[in-house]
Amino acid sequence: MHDMSSGALPRLAVAIPLAAIVGLLVGSFLNVVIYRTPLGLSVATPRSFCPTCDRTLAWWENIPVGSWVVLGGRCRTCRHPISIRYPLVELATGIAFALVTWAWDGTIISAGYCALAATIIAVGLIEYDGQRAPLSVAAIGTALGQIIIVAGGSWLHLWRLVGGSLAGVALATVVFGLLRRCDPDCLDPRGHGRSALLVAGCWAGGLGLVPAAVGATVWTLAYFLCMVGASTITRHRTGSGDRSRPSMSATHPLLGTPLVTSLTLAMLASLIAVG
Repeated sequence: MHDMSSGALPRLAVAIPLAAIVGLLVGSFLNVVIYRTPLGLSVATPRSFCPTCDRTLAWWENIPVGSWVVLGGRCRTCRHPISIRYPLVELATGIAFALVTWAWDGTIISAGYCALAATIIAVGLIEYDGQRAPLSVAAIGTALGQIIIVAGGSWLHLWRLVGGSLAGVALATVVFGLLRRCDPDCLDPRGHGRSALLVAGCWAGGLGLVPAAVGATVWTLAYFLCMVGASTITRHRTGSGDRSRPSMSATHPLLGTPLVTSLTLAMLASLIAVG
């Protein structure tokens, strides 16, 4: 996928750091999405606030990573600890955006896949918190990524990419609908985070045969290992007399939501295969 022409290298030298900076900012927004959407709160208003003392944060307290470091990981007013997950989400999003931009040579297609990467991060972390990710998070993120991919692919005449991503979303939508029909209340932990299928479908559809095959292989292996790991932990707890947490969903977030974990790893593997 990489173009090593004289024009591509200068473009990447600018695009990758810029994507990382944008990713840090988007990661800060994702922290808001992850906290507020499961509670049914608006992600636009009110402005960011401390959930302990309800004080509205100053602009300089919202600088990605830097504010957490300067404040020593505590609220300036009530001194309540601020979870390290906030800067880690920002860093992870920045790294993801840089990696996507590298894989797609800094073209406009990168922006579409960055939107999908941000969406899977949001869906995954909501699910790992034990909440159900609202369908709107995956739907809006996938739609945004799809629009950019279609527009950018059409501009660059990458018709296979455009057609593949549209077909991937269509197939993922069908699978999502079948899972929802079989388990409308999403009680089966094996289906938790099923809205991530929409993101993964758009992501994998236009990558080509080899990256898609790599992603499918990683997804199958990761899903199987999650199921085996969760089952092993459950049997161990049951055998040791701990019957208070017998279900797979209560083992560990990464194992208890096998669909999200395996899809995320598959997307990462397929992206590396593209690069």
